[in-house]
Amino acid sequence: MAAPLRVRTPGKVNLTLLVGPRRGDGYHKLLTVFVPVGLYDELIFELEAARLGEGEPSGQAKVSCPGVPPDGNLVSSALSALALASGWELRGLVTVRKHLPVAAGMGGGSSNAAAALKVGANLIEAAGGPAFSGEELRRVARELGADVPFFLDPRPCLARGVGELMEALRLPPFPLVLTFPDASLSTAEVYRTFDGVAAEESRAAFAARARRSETAWRSISRAWESEELILPELCAQVAGLLFNDLEQAAFHLLPELLDAKVGLERRGVLGALVSGSGPTVFGLCASEVEAETIAQELERDEVHATWVSTLAG
Repeated sequence: MAAPLRVRTPGKVNLTLLVGPRRGDGYHKLLTVFVPVGLYDELIFELEAARLGEGEPSGQAKVSCPGVPPDGNLVSSALSALALASGWELRGLVTVRKHLPVAAGMGGGSSNAAAALKVGANLIEAAGGPAFSGEELRRVARELGADVPFFLDPRPCLARGVGELMEALRLPPFPLVLTFPDASLSTAEVYRTFDGVAAEESRAAFAARARRSETAWRSISRAWESEELILPELCAQVAGLLFNDLEQAAFHLLPELLDAKVGLERRGVLGALVSGSGPTVFGLCASEVEAETIAQELERDEVHATWVSTLAG
């Protein structure tokens, strides 16, 4: 057994999330902007790779993740998917130390799964098993969940399809305040609610709306890369693009999320939004000092909050 390997796995927020009509396979077509954030889970891998059927039959690696049911842990699913794709299994233990909230729209489970795929694939290859190409690993990641491919190489990106078609964006770190309601939301339930409350939109109308958003984000990325915009100007433009089609469904299921958003706006953030399917609500701030001050004010008011910076691309 190799020495334990410790890996930090970042969360994410969606600065934009547009949800189109259902596709033929039942999934919604999406346009989203992912940005990783500097809040992490920690995974400790104590694993060895062995060809299936060789040695003592120890079975699938165990995953210890307090607060997450074993059958709902994406790390276990990732290790099983690698075994199915390679004919090699990973034996031992993975310990997950959670700092990202569970089922909160920040992609913690997907980030952990992506780390398990990368570590597991490297161990299998080092033990003499097949090597996974980047595309093969992305294919396995897509089968685990729409957000998992993003975390294989987490950096700001524009994503289309169901989130698997990614285009890198050059963006600076943004200071954010994160608020965490004492509740969780099921992504599937949020989408079901969205289907019930959202106004019907044609495929053509969604495509036009998505194109406008793509154009605006690419323009911001180019302006930052060419130094046409300084950070305060860029933050103001980004604030104008914050939008989430799932937000109303999340408010319907958890009305206190609207209070959280309004509370951030009243404290002077440039813009506030539910991240993904929620219930995390974030506020974009003009500076790290402002983000830290607002987070401290919220904590004094007994609101679970922290401040972070997004990770630059």
